[in-house]
Amino acid sequence: TPKTFKEAMGKFNESFQGSEQHDAQELLAFLLDGLTEDLNRIQKKPYMEAPDSDGRPDEELADIWWGNHLQRELSLIVALFSGQ
Repeated sequence: TPKTFKEAMGKFNESFQGSEQHDAQELLAFLLDGLTEDLNRIQKKPYMEAPDSDGRPDEELADIWWGNHLQRELSLIVALFSGQ
């Protein structure tokens, strides 16, 4: 039931405890974040420095950031719901 589901969510994230109403986006973000962590194929996440723009175009910088992200986060959730 929805009540049982909400109680289960409250066990994993205290912000979902109690009878307060929550935004569906909050719940979806929490669920996808948890699935991303559980399904992440990267076991040892390398340290990645955040690159400066150094006058580069946004598109080039976005490609660098996305490449860095994929070196730390690679899961089915990232493939389906993230990307460029």
